[in-house]
Amino acid sequence: MKRICFFLCLLSFALVGCKTQKQATATLPPVILNNSDSVRVETIINTIYVPTPVALDIPQQSQTSVTAADSSHVETDLAESDAWINEDGTLGHSINNKPGKLQGEVYVPQTTTQSSKEAVKEKEIPVPQPYPVEVEREFTIMEQIKLAAFWYLVGAVIVSIGLLFRRPLMKALRKIIRL
Repeated sequence: MKRICFFLCLLSFALVGCKTQKQATATLPPVILNNSDSVRVETIINTIYVPTPVALDIPQQSQTSVTAADSSHVETDLAESDAWINEDGTLGHSINNKPGKLQGEVYVPQTTTQSSKEAVKEKEIPVPQPYPVEVEREFTIMEQIKLAAFWYLVGAVIVSIGLLFRRPLMKALRKIIRL
């Protein structure tokens, strides 16, 4: 009998709660986050790669030719060479560069910087106010009771389990405290 009375008292205390039914409807003034003038400086850096013609060094190139004849002709990309043996046994040799220039193209970066100073006035932005949301239908009284009583019932079940198993729980708690 004591258990039932204790359980009903505990359940009645759990079901009684404090909650306001009305929500505050007073509008709040807007919050001013920053109300100062400032200057914003924007710097834009553009890099453009422009092709520039340049003169290149002649690359080192060699070619060797051995022939059984009394004259020889060797040619590379940039020059041609002739060699021969004279009647008196001396070696004659001539080398001629081919006509034309060695030109190359190099991409040179050109950087331009643009700065703009702009005075910025910041405007006050009001904090948005909550607005009512339309719902399809209102909850019925039974649905409202079920929603309100669910967590109270969960609490009552936890307390009931604690009361039913209080002796094993107390023994375990005493063993933990002694350790």
